[in-house]
Amino acid sequence: MSATSDTTTSPTCHSTGEHRPLARIVVRQLIPLALVLFLATLVFGALLVHHYQQWADAAALRDHVGNHAYHFGRYPHDAHNTTATLLADGKRIAFLPALCAAAITGLLTGGEWGTRRFALTLAQTVSARRWFAARWTGLAVLFTALLLPLVMLYRFTVVHAFDLDLLTYGVDRQTVYFTVGPVTVAYLLLGVAAGALTGTALRRTWPSFVAAPALTWLVAAVLVRSRAALLLDFPAYSEVHGMHGGGVLGLQFYDLLPTDSYVLNSLQPGDYWPYQLAESTLVVTVAALFALVAFRTLRRRTGQP
Repeated sequence: MSATSDTTTSPTCHSTGEHRPLARIVVRQLIPLALVLFLATLVFGALLVHHYQQWADAAALRDHVGNHAYHFGRYPHDAHNTTATLLADGKRIAFLPALCAAAITGLLTGGEWGTRRFALTLAQTVSARRWFAARWTGLAVLFTALLLPLVMLYRFTVVHAFDLDLLTYGVDRQTVYFTVGPVTVAYLLLGVAAGALTGTALRRTWPSFVAAPALTWLVAAVLVRSRAALLLDFPAYSEVHGMHGGGVLGLQFYDLLPTDSYVLNSLQPGDYWPYQLAESTLVVTVAALFALVAFRTLRRRTGQP
């Protein structure tokens, strides 16, 4: 009787574990993180909407004092102050989410190894490759879903201000116009891939937490300062004049975002999409390489195919 019972129940338990929806498990584990990030996104989204409403005051001021006084005078809603506000918003969107995504992914991935939870993962019917692929995909989807509305809202605000000529002239105007866009999401995916790679390679929680954003930052800096995007967007290459001292190794940063003001000042509004898509292509390619190396490292660590 006992042998019969064991024979009938064992396949059932195995089948239940094997067919348990992996996506549901990942979603359940990410819910607390998603709630925290959603609240932060909601607050910043409300701030962007509030700042967008201030452009009406800026336009009214320009109509009142004149275009020259609006751009070169000093008023609460003049071109200088409104552009500075837009720059401050851009600092929070352009690269900081990518660094946060890298740090969180590195922390969670390294934690799987550092807290010995990975031994439990290996004992399940789901392979380690599928388990980590589901977690990394879940993180990428979560971060992208939260960041994309902010990128669209910010871009809408910039285009509105640019079309009405409400921004200052010079590098600040070029920075807010060309910096945020598809490449912002590409940097986010780079951060997730860097976190996956460092967490799998280092297998420690806090070293991965530090190494992942550092790797993301360095790769982005080299891509921007080497002007690699211009190799794909070659018509813009002939428009760029000047090079900062130190070349690629003399990394210049707009706060946390790697930038090259000589490139930005040389671009025209029509160059926005070609430049963004070329840069995004390079960043996504590097992210894919990082993900590939992470899976190869995972295979070596576990011995699983």
